[in-house]
Amino acid sequence: MCIRDSIYTGPDTGFGVGASGLFRDLFKKEGRDMLFSVSYTEKQYEYYSIEWKEPRVFSEKAWFRIYLRYANKPSRLYYGLGNDSERDNASYFGDREVEVNPRYDYWFWTGERRLGIKLDYRYSWFQPRDGPEDLDEPPISEQFPGVYNSEEFQDGGQISGIGVRLVYDDRRDKFPIGGGRDEVVFPYLGGRQELYLARYDKIFGSDWDYTLASVNLTYHIPLGWEWTVLSGRANLTIKDGEMPFWELSSFGSGNSIRGYHDGRYRDHHSVLFNIEFRQAFDFSFHPLPWGALKAYKITAPMVVLFFDYGRVFNEIEDIFSEFEDYHWTYGISGRFIISPSVVIRIDQAFSEEESDFYITAGWTF
Repeated sequence: MCIRDSIYTGPDTGFGVGASGLFRDLFKKEGRDMLFSVSYTEKQYEYYSIEWKEPRVFSEKAWFRIYLRYANKPSRLYYGLGNDSERDNASYFGDREVEVNPRYDYWFWTGERRLGIKLDYRYSWFQPRDGPEDLDEPPISEQFPGVYNSEEFQDGGQISGIGVRLVYDDRRDKFPIGGGRDEVVFPYLGGRQELYLARYDKIFGSDWDYTLASVNLTYHIPLGWEWTVLSGRANLTIKDGEMPFWELSSFGSGNSIRGYHDGRYRDHHSVLFNIEFRQAFDFSFHPLPWGALKAYKITAPMVVLFFDYGRVFNEIEDIFSEFEDYHWTYGISGRFIISPSVVIRIDQAFSEEESDFYITAGWTF
């Protein structure tokens, strides 16, 4: 069991405080985990989530996972649609979001090389609203009245659909958790390849009909030894059909292209590349060696250099014919692991438009 307070920051949220709890092997069943988190930010964002993972459901090789999330984001930025949307067109809108995402995983192969299939259902409810009037940028009703007065913005809506994900994973982990879990703490060799197909349709209760296809490839190469790693990711996302603007492919924020605000560029399809040079150091220490706080140990502090590169597209054929106008960022990061499995990331990113600072948890990929 691990319960911790947290402080984080990013260009969209400002500074935030929160608490989370990770309970492993709950009720003495290996692999049964529960994670909850709550947070509140300087810009009045609210996040609440809970995730439950249940091993060996109907089979020794199967897992069931359910994820629930509620978010209130009063001041998000909207720049318009397209890869060439202008920064000067920035405007604010707010929203409330609810997501329910159960999933069933089955692994055909287990061990060092894993091959599996994941079947999921996703329900997402989204209610947008006009942005505040007391910020640096105007509310969306002034900058984009057509979007604000549209039916999708005024009424909000829900998407509902099913998906299937094929996964091949041969990553090696420096600090393996065990229990057959589908997660790694510090990958130093191998990769993970995923193909995801989903259909959102009115027959499932969705307000919009569209198809999602995504390919995500990651790989890690040790350079001489296990503590120096070159890691890369390539991602292609295609969304074909009718969908609201908040479901379009987009990038920006700390988990896609750093150095841009969340949703800086939006359109139907996207291509994304990330590369990181990760230099870790083989030592650990207890920063607060008193009483129960001794349980918290910092392990494998590291320095990371990164480069992000990507763009969005309106038409599928443009992906294979337009190779210009990609957006890029670069930066430096400090990271460490709070034993046994929490990765803390401190990123400074520089883009064509701005520089952004992030403190958050988890790997970028």
